[in-house]
Amino acid sequence: MKRIKIDSVESGDILFTARPGTSKVVRIATHGIVSHAMICVQHGSFIDSTMDGVQARSLQRELFQDDEQVFHFRLKEPVAPEILSNVIDYARAEIGARYSLPEAIRSVRAVRKPRSKRQFCSRLVARVYRRASIDLVPDADYCSPEDLRRSPLLMELSVETETVSPEEVEWRAASGNPIQAMHQAQNVVLAAARSVDPDVENFNDLYSLIAKRPDADQVIAAALRDSGYLDVWRMETATHPWRYDLGLIGQMTESQEALRDYCIGTVREAYSGGIRFAVNLVQLRALNSQYPRESFRLEIELYETLVQNDQLRREVAYAWLSKHFPDDLNRHMEQIEPHSAYWYSIVDRVEPHLAGLSRRAVEAEGGTNVCSSCGDEPALDYRLVNGAGTMPGVPSLRLCDDCIEIRRGMGNVLVPFLVAQ
Repeated sequence: MKRIKIDSVESGDILFTARPGTSKVVRIATHGIVSHAMICVQHGSFIDSTMDGVQARSLQRELFQDDEQVFHFRLKEPVAPEILSNVIDYARAEIGARYSLPEAIRSVRAVRKPRSKRQFCSRLVARVYRRASIDLVPDADYCSPEDLRRSPLLMELSVETETVSPEEVEWRAASGNPIQAMHQAQNVVLAAARSVDPDVENFNDLYSLIAKRPDADQVIAAALRDSGYLDVWRMETATHPWRYDLGLIGQMTESQEALRDYCIGTVREAYSGGIRFAVNLVQLRALNSQYPRESFRLEIELYETLVQNDQLRREVAYAWLSKHFPDDLNRHMEQIEPHSAYWYSIVDRVEPHLAGLSRRAVEAEGGTNVCSSCGDEPALDYRLVNGAGTMPGVPSLRLCDDCIEIRRGMGNVLVPFLVAQ
């Protein structure tokens, strides 16, 4: 057995596979060499559409037989991080959408109707890129994996794999899989929503249903509780408690290189890796303010926990590297520059008042090197250590001496940026 090396794959990359069985039928029908497409959305995580619907999965657990083929593609022209972030957000928003076998079959024929909200693998990848104004193929609604593979916007990379021991295969088969557990719980919740409105495909549709149909609230709230959806996160913290506790990680007996690799992977996506939790939390709070619902309240409690856990995991990894391999922080720590286009793309969603304040300050002073709050100079860049409780999702601030003291007095824990990379 083999798997793709996680560190060789970047967010936005597209993986194609060719496996035995029905996969061969797809390849023959499309006159191609691939039969399935999936998009990577985070370090070690990808999203695809199968007969089980759209779901997130782990590259660590995606194993291939030696005779199975994998192909690795990436955009020829790199895109700005805020655009790539949109691609990833669009992909995540489709989680839960059902698979359309009839439309998947039509993708290799001349028939191009209907164009439903349901997905199949190549449609999912093409659509999320199209929503970010990147047309990989002429028709994102109807295309095959082979059409995507031949896109002139993509380039092929060498596939880096590693052998997986039989012992690890056995251990993974016997151990809990939180990603699969979440997928199953999501399907239960969406099934409950579809019992009220059959047109619900994903969680955005579900939230709209809850807001518009108060009668759906108790049905969905019961499904949230009964499905285990609200407690899946406990599988991760129970399996890897050291990731969330500096004292425990200090007692780990694993090789330092293994811990080092884990911590580097964590700080490399220190903010982008968990931004979806903060965005969802802010959106749910806004919805609940306008449409008070039990379902929204339950989801808010869940996302408050997920935001807090994401912060704990990041800060534990940061502290461990700071003690053992401080140079790794300068090389790998994600630092999102205040007042950059990427920064605004995040802050607009999680703290729009701050984004507006910053834009006015930048415009008034005629430059970006000013305080995010008041526009004064000089101003230095800081990252929020306790943003989960104070400003969820805000990755950094540019502050003058006066405003740094004011914010610290408000409870913000802020530390200066690392040495410029």
